[in-house]
Amino acid sequence: LVPVGQLRESFILAVDDAGLWIIDQHVAHERVLFERVLRQRAEAHVESQRLLMPLVIELTVSQSAVFTDISDELQRNGFEVEPFGARTIAVKTAPAGIETSDVERMLHELLDQVDREHQAMNLEKLRARIAASIACHAAIKVNMPLERNKMEWLLRELAHTECPMTCPHGRPVLLRYSLKEIQKAFKRI
Repeated sequence: LVPVGQLRESFILAVDDAGLWIIDQHVAHERVLFERVLRQRAEAHVESQRLLMPLVIELTVSQSAVFTDISDELQRNGFEVEPFGARTIAVKTAPAGIETSDVERMLHELLDQVDREHQAMNLEKLRARIAASIACHAAIKVNMPLERNKMEWLLRELAHTECPMTCPHGRPVLLRYSLKEIQKAFKRI
């Protein structure tokens, strides 16, 4: 695929011999990062970043219980988090690529999601949920201008994923309009 530009700084427009492709840059990057995090987790080598100052986060009672249950798995996914009181935690390290300002929101969302699904969640689902959350928060955002080389890189990386058509949450990554569909729409055939 050859990128030709962006639509509203959110979608990459690309072409090939077969037609036109519209790629959601956020979910495409999310898919790339999701598979990278799962691979790194399997190899026990998740990239992380130390925070300048520990981030102290207040948890609800249910979030605190979930945190106790999944803290080992969070640690294996690049977090260094310690209890810091009855319902407070101190985050010292977070997975690479997540903005410090996003860490608290991500952990709250993750703990709430796991709490709702806790009964039926096995370890593999938990790993996927954590990886999806990390990927989502670290991914390129919508309304973000991308240089051509960044678009090319993202399309190359997406082509190497196992499941390039959907993000970890099941949303479509791309739309394809064949040359034939375009010709029909313009009544050329």
